[in-house]
Amino acid sequence: MKLIETPVNHNLNMESFYPNISTFIFDKTAIKFYKIYALDRTQILYVDTYDQISLVLINNKKKISRDEVDTAIHRLLKTDRDHVTVNVTIRKEMEAIGIVFSQPRKDIILVQLPVA
Repeated sequence: MKLIETPVNHNLNMESFYPNISTFIFDKTAIKFYKIYALDRTQILYVDTYDQISLVLINNKKKISRDEVDTAIHRLLKTDRDHVTVNVTIRKEMEAIGIVFSQPRKDIILVQLPVA
């Protein structure tokens, strides 16, 4: 699998790219910086807050496999799955409170690593 960093050429915040996801996950949290990656057809948001690093994996076409999650954790966070928290039900939680996506999201996974 090829991991590619997607350049952000404009001075835009993350909420303009993914308004529902960023509001639900990072509503009152200060964000130090973010990067956008692509792992095959999966989009990855690398978000560094001051107390944790989060990866939000988004795929519009198919379910995200365990190998893709492990690859993202290994390459971006430089750790293994035992040291992070993986939430695979984040899309269902968002739909349960009534969030409607502008594009159909097949799968969303949240990975969080606490910063020491």
